[in-house]
Amino acid sequence: MRVQWVVRGSVLVIALLSSHLSWAADPFVRFFALQPIGQEITVTGHFHRFHYKRQFFQRNDKTGEVLYFDYYGMSLIPTRIVGTGSLAQEANRLDTLLFLYPDEELVKNLPEQGDDVWFTGTLLGFQYGISGITNSAYSGGEPYLVLKQIAAQPPPEASAPQHQSAVPAQENKD
Repeated sequence: MRVQWVVRGSVLVIALLSSHLSWAADPFVRFFALQPIGQEITVTGHFHRFHYKRQFFQRNDKTGEVLYFDYYGMSLIPTRIVGTGSLAQEANRLDTLLFLYPDEELVKNLPEQGDDVWFTGTLLGFQYGISGITNSAYSGGEPYLVLKQIAAQPPPEASAPQHQSAVPAQENKD
């Protein structure tokens, strides 16, 4: 009898943990679920550059055409993100961004790893689509960004005093 309750309880816990609603409460996931593809995003946190060149592909869903790009990359565990809205959070290894850049010239003065650098890029997509980031943890759904700019100082929109939220600010219509 006890075994049945343990099995039922385990199934319930697994179902709750893997459901969309339980992970949608995560601020990182909620923030990126609201960002449109092509959105410019500025972020800071602990980064680590990759030493090797890889190949990335982009598929046109309508025509089926596949374009291949050679790129270098860097992973980043964000502590502050500015896009449509902004988010400040503790560093968490489950919340990782991947920055892609075609030429190492952009990062030539950057150490192999570090903190306190601001990166600006364009949101390219999510590994496994948007469902990869919203359906469950550990599925990989990292956001991919094309690196455009590196700065030592935060951008004006990141340094202005504002409420940190994963939801874009709305105007008061009174």
